[in-house]
Amino acid sequence: MSTAILYDKPECPFCWRVRMALHHLGLPVELRAFDDPIHERVWRELTPNDTVPVLEIDTLAIFESGVILEYLHDRQGGLWPDTPALRVRARSVVAYADNRIGAAVRDVIFERRGRPSSLWNERRIAAGIDAWCAALPYLSRLLGGGEYMAGRLSAADFTLAARFALAAAYGVPLPERHPNLASWFQRMTRLDAFVDTAPPVVLDWMDRARVA
Repeated sequence: MSTAILYDKPECPFCWRVRMALHHLGLPVELRAFDDPIHERVWRELTPNDTVPVLEIDTLAIFESGVILEYLHDRQGGLWPDTPALRVRARSVVAYADNRIGAAVRDVIFERRGRPSSLWNERRIAAGIDAWCAALPYLSRLLGGGEYMAGRLSAADFTLAARFALAAAYGVPLPERHPNLASWFQRMTRLDAFVDTAPPVVLDWMDRARVA
């Protein structure tokens, strides 16, 4: 089996869910840094969108993480549930994560990443956390007492786990009133596909959480 090439940005949640999917499927992959001058010149020629991830596999160059996940599933299965109803549920979670969850967490991360706390816009951070808290009840109801978002482990869980982990790494709390989401997230953080592909900021958060 030839090794795939992923043009990758470690903290990008779109890149991370592709890394988790590749790991889950057992596909060998060479990660190439998006900002390496040589690699950047290559991946920019492979996509009209000017973004990563870009995956080279099976003589194809695939851009957009959602399209990558669909191709990987079509190639060998293992990323989406078996029934149409559950696939709709899983894909709805992905859309919700990218829109409602991502929008809330993004403001907090952009405000805090690489900046001293004296420069943080606390109003923007508070608004992001409020939006995060407002977005969680839907996911809590959807999960119910299940282990995963759509019956079994799927791309929906990888997508959402990346958002939750980056939120935690940048100090966005998971409210105690959603214990089922907390249990689901803990379950995700124990997966090899999560740990082995996590960006440094998340691994640092996990180390701090263990010490605490």
